[in-house]
Amino acid sequence: MLILRYSSRRSKIRDVRRYKNLSKVILSVSKKTGIPTKKISDFFYYIRKGEPVDNNLSIQELGLSRNSLNQAKEILSSYLLPPSKNTQLKAKVVNEVKDFFSRGYLPDGAMWNFLKTRQYRETLEFIRQKVSSRPNPERKFDQFFATTQTTAKRACLMDYLADIEGKRILFLGDDDFTSVAVANFHTASEVSVMEIDERIRNGIFSVSKKEGLGIKLFDYDARKAFPASQLKRYDIVFTDPPYTEKGVQLFTSRAIEALDSSNHSARIYVCYGSSDSAKEKFLEIYDIFAKSRLMLRFIFDKFNRYKGAESIGDSSSLFIADVTANTKPIITGKHDKKIYTHN
Repeated sequence: MLILRYSSRRSKIRDVRRYKNLSKVILSVSKKTGIPTKKISDFFYYIRKGEPVDNNLSIQELGLSRNSLNQAKEILSSYLLPPSKNTQLKAKVVNEVKDFFSRGYLPDGAMWNFLKTRQYRETLEFIRQKVSSRPNPERKFDQFFATTQTTAKRACLMDYLADIEGKRILFLGDDDFTSVAVANFHTASEVSVMEIDERIRNGIFSVSKKEGLGIKLFDYDARKAFPASQLKRYDIVFTDPPYTEKGVQLFTSRAIEALDSSNHSARIYVCYGSSDSAKEKFLEIYDIFAKSRLMLRFIFDKFNRYKGAESIGDSSSLFIADVTANTKPIITGKHDKKIYTHN
């Protein structure tokens, strides 16, 4: 019996190692090519059975150009049979790839199904238990707290888009405790929060310590120069900045400064809201992304829901922007212009 248990344990360890190995491969290809991590995962998903898949069908399913797909396949040559009109896994790696998707993977096109998953329900319940650690919103920092559903939805969307596992993630401000929801997945390489409000930092620290989340916390006012120790360190940055033009411009610039320039698939999540009677304000936000040389990958209108933000309909949009070869911050160094609504 002891031998059977030991053998079973060793088998599980091998399975975990195989899973982590393929995960690392996917992350590496994404970083080198700039193809979103989710797309590389989808590529493996469509060929996971080990059967030949027509290259033209692969292009249609993935929405990738032939050149981009070929670039990725060249890097993945150790997993694939020699190039032909089809793409097919080598027999020796089929089980590894099948195992990778055995936990219930949702490919592109099934996006909002993640809201029906057990993972979403568990994340929502976890956050509902933890938000009591949040203080009251501080208006001088333009704080309005997002609903617990929004916080859970953000984390599960990030996971669906393959922006958590193995990633170094920074939250530029986090009064909604999104970092807590993300860290609770226990798959990110690192989760850090830079926050001006000591009360918020203390709340996150309390939850992180109790739950063993390992969230790193930094006291930071975005109007100050970005700390040298945090420059070019992260793969993903999430921010819900002050909803002023200068506020979005500054926080987006800080996010760009934080991103690892060697990761060609790095991206930023930015929230912004305005009244439907002032839709022209969104044009200023689009202009910020354009001047920063960021590519808008997704815009989810009214994705975020809040309490007490009636002037913007208790909602804001979520922008997901990918870096390009020309991405650069609009603002660097100290910034002394007004970014908050009230100060």
